[in-house]
Amino acid sequence: MTTLDATDWRLLGLLQQDARLGFRELARQVGLSPPAVATRVRRLESLQVITGYSARVDPAKAGWPVQAFVVLSTTGIRQSHQVAHLAGAVPHILEDHRVTGTDDHILRVVAHDIGALEPLVDQLNELGKPATSFVLSSPKAWGPLPPPDTSA
Repeated sequence: MTTLDATDWRLLGLLQQDARLGFRELARQVGLSPPAVATRVRRLESLQVITGYSARVDPAKAGWPVQAFVVLSTTGIRQSHQVAHLAGAVPHILEDHRVTGTDDHILRVVAHDIGALEPLVDQLNELGKPATSFVLSSPKAWGPLPPPDTSA
């Protein structure tokens, strides 16, 4: 496990809010020199704490107005691996989380319309028992990773 100090967490917080911030601006906000910030950010990247940079896109405004979560109970480990493979191969499956409990996977999917999800549900029926919940709204669709509570 990587140990991160308060400055690392401050940098991570700033970059999660706006990954386009340059080293000079990051340095100004955390009170370090730009080269020191660059070294820290490169270290966080090499440790794979920072795994990439991307834009957050509103699915509905980008042409994917239907968003749903599909929970899936599989019938065995082979089927669970097949779900993971399917998730990697189907672009409109945005996320696949293998979980504990009565279900094995939680998938976040998008579609042009509800009917477009039917073929995916059919595929998932071959691997287990899917249940779909449609997203009505997302009051909090994303949040930055907070630093751990170190007071305990």
